[in-house]
Amino acid sequence: MPVRKNILDMTRDEVKRFTAALNALKSNGTYDAFTRRHMTAMNTATPAGSLRNIAHRGPAFLPWHRASLLEMEAALLAVDPSLPGMPYWRWEREGALNGGNPARSRVWTADYLGSDGVATSGNRVLNGPFASWVALLHQSSTNTFVPRSTPGLVRALGRDPGGTTSFPVEAQVTDVLAKYQTYDASPWDATVPAFRNQLEGWTAGSQLHNQVHRWVGGDMLVGTSPNDPVFWLHHCNIDRIWWAWQSRYGVVSTYRPVTGGPAGHNLGDQMRQLITPRQVGSVLDVKTLGYTYA
Repeated sequence: MPVRKNILDMTRDEVKRFTAALNALKSNGTYDAFTRRHMTAMNTATPAGSLRNIAHRGPAFLPWHRASLLEMEAALLAVDPSLPGMPYWRWEREGALNGGNPARSRVWTADYLGSDGVATSGNRVLNGPFASWVALLHQSSTNTFVPRSTPGLVRALGRDPGGTTSFPVEAQVTDVLAKYQTYDASPWDATVPAFRNQLEGWTAGSQLHNQVHRWVGGDMLVGTSPNDPVFWLHHCNIDRIWWAWQSRYGVVSTYRPVTGGPAGHNLGDQMRQLITPRQVGSVLDVKTLGYTYA
Protein backbone atom coordinates (compact mmCIF):
# COMPACT_ATOMS: atom_id res chain seq x y z
CA MET A 1 0.00 0.00 0.00
CA PRO A 2 1.43 3.42 -0.91
CA VAL A 3 2.18 5.53 2.17
CA ARG A 4 2.23 9.15 1.10
CA LYS A 5 4.87 11.18 2.89
CA ASN A 6 5.68 14.85 3.22
CA ILE A 7 8.46 15.29 0.64
CA LEU A 8 10.57 17.03 3.29
CA ASP A 9 10.40 13.87 5.42
CA MET A 10 11.54 11.59 2.60
CA THR A 11 15.11 10.38 2.38
CA ARG A 12 17.34 11.98 -0.22
CA ASP A 13 17.32 8.70 -2.14
CA GLU A 14 13.52 8.59 -2.15
CA VAL A 15 13.35 12.15 -3.47
CA LYS A 16 15.89 11.35 -6.18
CA ARG A 17 13.93 8.27 -7.28
CA PHE A 18 10.68 10.27 -7.27
CA THR A 19 12.10 12.99 -9.51
CA ALA A 20 13.68 10.36 -11.77
CA ALA A 21 10.29 8.70 -12.20
CA LEU A 22 8.74 12.06 -13.11
CA ASN A 23 11.47 12.55 -15.70
CA ALA A 24 10.73 9.13 -17.16
CA LEU A 25 7.03 10.02 -17.48
CA LYS A 26 7.96 13.33 -19.11
CA SER A 27 10.23 11.58 -21.60
CA ASN A 28 7.63 9.03 -22.73
CA GLY A 29 4.77 11.54 -23.07
CA THR A 30 2.72 10.26 -20.14
CA TYR A 31 3.29 13.39 -18.08
CA ASP A 32 2.14 15.83 -20.75
CA ALA A 33 -1.07 13.82 -21.17
CA PHE A 34 -1.93 14.66 -17.54
CA THR A 35 -1.38 18.35 -18.28
CA ARG A 36 -3.65 18.18 -21.32
CA ARG A 37 -6.43 16.47 -19.36
CA HIS A 38 -6.28 19.08 -16.60
CA MET A 39 -6.45 21.96 -19.06
CA THR A 40 -9.30 20.33 -20.98
CA ALA A 41 -11.19 19.80 -17.73
CA MET A 42 -10.84 23.50 -16.97
CA ASN A 43 -12.23 24.31 -20.41
CA THR A 44 -15.31 22.12 -19.96
CA ALA A 45 -17.92 24.29 -18.25
CA THR A 46 -20.78 22.69 -16.29
CA PRO A 47 -23.22 23.90 -17.45
CA ALA A 48 -22.03 25.56 -20.65
CA GLY A 49 -21.32 29.22 -20.07
CA SER A 50 -20.77 28.72 -16.35
CA LEU A 51 -17.58 29.60 -14.47
CA ARG A 52 -17.77 26.12 -12.93
CA ASN A 53 -16.03 23.32 -14.83
CA ILE A 54 -15.82 19.57 -14.39
CA ALA A 55 -12.87 19.82 -11.98
CA HIS A 56 -13.00 23.28 -10.35
CA ARG A 57 -15.35 25.79 -8.71
CA GLY A 58 -17.78 23.03 -7.76
CA PRO A 59 -18.25 19.99 -5.50
CA ALA A 60 -16.20 17.61 -7.67
CA PHE A 61 -13.06 19.72 -7.22
CA LEU A 62 -11.77 17.41 -4.50
CA PRO A 63 -12.92 14.03 -5.95
CA TRP A 64 -11.64 14.87 -9.45
CA HIS A 65 -8.19 15.79 -8.22
CA ARG A 66 -8.08 12.76 -5.91
CA ALA A 67 -8.79 10.55 -8.94
CA SER A 68 -6.11 12.31 -10.99
CA LEU A 69 -3.60 11.89 -8.14
CA LEU A 70 -4.38 8.17 -8.06
CA GLU A 71 -3.63 7.92 -11.76
CA MET A 72 -0.37 9.84 -11.50
CA GLU A 73 0.66 7.77 -8.49
CA ALA A 74 -0.02 4.57 -10.45
CA ALA A 75 2.08 5.87 -13.34
CA LEU A 76 4.98 6.70 -11.00
CA LEU A 77 4.82 3.30 -9.31
CA ALA A 78 4.80 1.60 -12.70
CA VAL A 79 8.16 3.28 -13.36
CA ASP A 80 9.54 2.60 -9.88
CA PRO A 81 7.53 0.21 -7.67
CA SER A 82 9.85 0.90 -4.74
CA LEU A 83 8.59 4.46 -4.32
CA PRO A 84 6.58 5.01 -1.10
CA GLY A 85 3.80 6.73 -3.05
CA MET A 86 2.91 10.22 -4.21
CA PRO A 87 4.55 12.71 -1.83
CA TYR A 88 2.77 15.76 -0.51
CA TRP A 89 4.18 19.16 0.39
CA ARG A 90 2.84 20.31 3.76
CA TRP A 91 3.03 23.94 2.69
CA GLU A 92 1.11 25.36 5.67
CA ARG A 93 4.14 24.68 7.89
CA GLU A 94 6.66 26.43 5.66
CA GLY A 95 6.40 29.91 7.11
CA ALA A 96 7.13 28.64 10.61
CA LEU A 97 9.99 26.45 9.36
CA ASN A 98 11.71 29.13 7.31
CA GLY A 99 11.59 32.37 9.24
CA GLY A 100 8.30 33.43 7.68
CA ASN A 101 9.63 33.03 4.14
CA PRO A 102 8.41 29.88 2.33
CA ALA A 103 10.78 30.68 -0.56
CA ARG A 104 13.57 29.44 1.73
CA SER A 105 12.09 25.95 1.85
CA ARG A 106 14.29 22.98 0.95
CA VAL A 107 11.67 22.09 -1.64
CA TRP A 108 13.02 24.99 -3.75
CA THR A 109 16.53 23.62 -4.01
CA ALA A 110 18.25 21.65 -6.75
CA ASP A 111 18.03 18.45 -4.68
CA TYR A 112 14.22 18.67 -4.64
CA LEU A 113 12.14 20.57 -7.24
CA GLY A 114 14.62 23.20 -8.34
CA SER A 115 14.82 26.85 -7.42
CA ASP A 116 12.74 29.95 -7.88
CA GLY A 117 12.77 31.33 -11.40
CA VAL A 118 15.49 33.78 -12.39
CA ALA A 119 13.98 37.15 -13.32
CA THR A 120 16.67 37.94 -15.88
CA SER A 121 15.89 34.65 -17.65
CA GLY A 122 12.14 35.12 -17.89
CA ASN A 123 11.57 33.60 -14.43
CA ARG A 124 12.88 30.28 -15.74
CA VAL A 125 14.05 27.59 -13.32
CA LEU A 126 17.68 26.99 -14.20
CA ASN A 127 18.63 24.15 -11.84
CA GLY A 128 17.28 20.96 -10.34
CA PRO A 129 15.81 17.81 -11.90
CA PHE A 130 13.37 19.62 -14.23
CA ALA A 131 15.55 22.42 -15.58
CA SER A 132 15.48 20.94 -19.09
CA TRP A 133 11.71 20.42 -19.20
CA VAL A 134 9.72 22.08 -21.96
CA ALA A 135 6.26 23.16 -20.79
CA LEU A 136 3.12 22.31 -22.73
CA LEU A 137 1.17 25.42 -23.72
CA HIS A 138 -2.54 25.59 -24.60
CA GLN A 139 -3.51 27.57 -27.68
CA SER A 140 -7.03 28.77 -26.86
CA SER A 141 -7.82 29.93 -30.40
CA THR A 142 -7.39 26.43 -31.82
CA ASN A 143 -7.74 24.33 -28.64
CA THR A 144 -4.41 22.68 -29.33
CA PHE A 145 -1.28 22.13 -27.26
CA VAL A 146 2.22 23.11 -28.34
CA PRO A 147 5.60 22.99 -26.54
CA ARG A 148 7.06 26.23 -25.27
CA SER A 149 9.89 27.43 -27.50
CA THR A 150 12.45 27.44 -24.67
CA PRO A 151 13.21 24.90 -21.92
CA GLY A 152 12.75 25.48 -18.24
CA LEU A 153 9.72 25.80 -15.99
CA VAL A 154 8.57 29.26 -14.96
CA ARG A 155 8.23 30.22 -11.27
CA ALA A 156 7.96 33.55 -9.49
CA LEU A 157 7.76 32.69 -5.79
CA GLY A 158 5.80 35.36 -3.93
CA ARG A 159 5.84 37.67 -6.94
CA ASP A 160 2.30 37.19 -8.25
CA PRO A 161 1.46 40.15 -10.52
CA GLY A 162 -2.13 39.80 -9.30
CA GLY A 163 -1.06 40.67 -5.78
CA THR A 164 -1.04 37.32 -3.94
CA THR A 165 2.26 37.61 -2.09
CA SER A 166 1.25 36.03 1.24
CA PHE A 167 1.30 32.30 1.95
CA PRO A 168 -1.14 30.03 3.82
CA VAL A 169 -0.36 29.28 7.46
CA GLU A 170 -1.32 26.39 9.69
CA ALA A 171 -4.02 28.43 11.45
CA GLN A 172 -5.93 28.63 8.16
CA VAL A 173 -5.94 24.85 7.80
CA THR A 174 -6.99 24.43 11.44
CA ASP A 175 -9.81 26.92 10.85
CA VAL A 176 -11.15 25.26 7.70
CA LEU A 177 -11.16 21.86 9.42
CA ALA A 178 -12.93 23.11 12.54
CA LYS A 179 -15.31 25.74 11.23
CA TYR A 180 -16.88 24.23 8.11
CA GLN A 181 -18.81 21.03 8.82
CA THR A 182 -20.84 21.12 5.58
CA TYR A 183 -19.01 19.84 2.52
CA ASP A 184 -20.84 21.95 -0.06
CA ALA A 185 -24.22 23.56 -0.68
CA SER A 186 -26.38 25.12 -3.39
CA PRO A 187 -25.70 26.92 -5.67
CA TRP A 188 -22.56 24.70 -5.73
CA ASP A 189 -20.19 27.42 -6.88
CA ALA A 190 -17.47 29.79 -5.70
CA THR A 191 -19.82 31.74 -3.40
CA VAL A 192 -20.70 28.99 -0.91
CA PRO A 193 -19.49 29.27 2.73
CA ALA A 194 -18.74 25.54 3.00
CA PHE A 195 -15.67 23.32 3.31
CA ARG A 196 -14.98 22.60 -0.37
CA ASN A 197 -15.15 26.24 -1.40
CA GLN A 198 -13.08 27.39 1.58
CA LEU A 199 -10.35 24.84 0.84
CA GLU A 200 -10.42 25.56 -2.88
CA GLY A 201 -9.91 29.18 -1.86
CA TRP A 202 -12.45 31.43 -3.54
CA THR A 203 -13.51 33.50 -0.51
CA ALA A 204 -11.95 36.77 0.70
CA GLY A 205 -9.37 36.74 -2.06
CA SER A 206 -7.20 33.76 -2.98
CA GLN A 207 -6.90 31.41 0.00
CA LEU A 208 -5.38 27.97 0.67
CA HIS A 209 -5.41 26.01 -2.62
CA ASN A 210 -5.67 29.06 -4.86
CA GLN A 211 -3.22 31.00 -2.71
CA VAL A 212 -0.46 28.42 -3.19
CA HIS A 213 -0.98 28.36 -6.96
CA ARG A 214 -0.73 32.14 -7.13
CA TRP A 215 2.22 32.37 -4.73
CA VAL A 216 4.29 29.85 -6.74
CA GLY A 217 3.31 31.76 -9.88
CA GLY A 218 4.58 31.20 -13.40
CA ASP A 219 3.34 27.91 -14.81
CA MET A 220 1.18 27.34 -11.71
CA LEU A 221 -1.01 30.35 -12.57
CA VAL A 222 -2.78 28.81 -15.55
CA GLY A 223 -4.81 25.75 -16.53
CA THR A 224 -1.68 23.91 -17.64
CA SER A 225 -0.40 24.16 -14.04
CA PRO A 226 0.62 20.45 -13.92
CA ASN A 227 3.54 21.53 -16.11
CA ASP A 228 5.24 22.27 -12.77
CA PRO A 229 5.59 19.05 -10.72
CA VAL A 230 4.91 21.02 -7.52
CA PHE A 231 1.27 20.86 -8.70
CA TRP A 232 1.09 17.20 -7.64
CA LEU A 233 2.67 17.76 -4.24
CA HIS A 234 0.34 20.71 -3.65
CA HIS A 235 -2.78 18.76 -4.59
CA CYS A 236 -1.65 15.77 -2.57
CA ASN A 237 -1.59 18.06 0.47
CA ILE A 238 -5.07 19.33 -0.43
CA ASP A 239 -6.19 15.69 -0.58
CA ARG A 240 -4.58 15.03 2.81
CA ILE A 241 -6.48 17.97 4.33
CA TRP A 242 -9.74 16.69 2.80
CA TRP A 243 -9.06 13.25 4.27
CA ALA A 244 -8.47 14.83 7.69
CA TRP A 245 -11.84 16.61 7.33
CA GLN A 246 -13.56 13.38 6.23
CA SER A 247 -12.04 11.53 9.19
CA ARG A 248 -13.61 14.11 11.47
CA TYR A 249 -17.07 14.49 9.94
CA GLY A 250 -17.68 11.38 7.84
CA VAL A 251 -16.47 9.90 4.58
CA VAL A 252 -19.30 9.06 2.17
CA SER A 253 -22.21 10.50 4.15
CA THR A 254 -20.88 14.05 4.07
CA TYR A 255 -20.60 14.49 0.29
CA ARG A 256 -23.05 16.89 -1.35
CA PRO A 257 -24.78 17.03 -3.76
CA VAL A 258 -26.13 13.49 -3.86
CA THR A 259 -28.47 14.52 -6.69
CA GLY A 260 -29.78 17.75 -8.12
CA GLY A 261 -26.43 19.50 -8.54
CA PRO A 262 -24.58 20.42 -11.73
CA ALA A 263 -23.72 17.59 -14.11
CA GLY A 264 -20.53 15.78 -13.16
CA HIS A 265 -20.67 16.92 -9.54
CA ASN A 266 -23.37 14.65 -8.06
CA LEU A 267 -22.46 11.61 -5.99
CA GLY A 268 -23.27 9.11 -8.74
CA ASP A 269 -22.04 11.19 -11.69
CA GLN A 270 -19.12 10.15 -13.83
CA MET A 271 -16.07 12.41 -13.77
CA ARG A 272 -14.55 13.08 -17.18
CA GLN A 273 -11.03 13.92 -18.44
CA LEU A 274 -9.43 11.12 -16.45
CA ILE A 275 -7.61 8.11 -17.86
CA THR A 276 -10.44 5.97 -16.53
CA PRO A 277 -13.74 7.79 -15.94
CA ARG A 278 -14.92 7.27 -12.36
CA GLN A 279 -18.02 8.09 -10.39
CA VAL A 280 -17.64 10.80 -7.79
CA GLY A 281 -18.68 8.38 -5.05
CA SER A 282 -16.01 5.86 -5.99
CA VAL A 283 -13.13 7.99 -4.66
CA LEU A 284 -14.50 9.21 -1.34
CA ASP A 285 -12.89 6.64 0.97
CA VAL A 286 -9.10 6.62 1.04
CA LYS A 287 -9.10 3.26 2.82
CA THR A 288 -10.77 1.57 -0.15
CA LEU A 289 -8.46 3.30 -2.63
CA GLY A 290 -5.36 1.58 -1.25
CA TYR A 291 -3.22 4.41 0.09
CA THR A 292 -2.68 6.20 3.37
CA TYR A 293 -0.92 9.30 4.67
CA ALA A 294 2.12 9.20 6.91
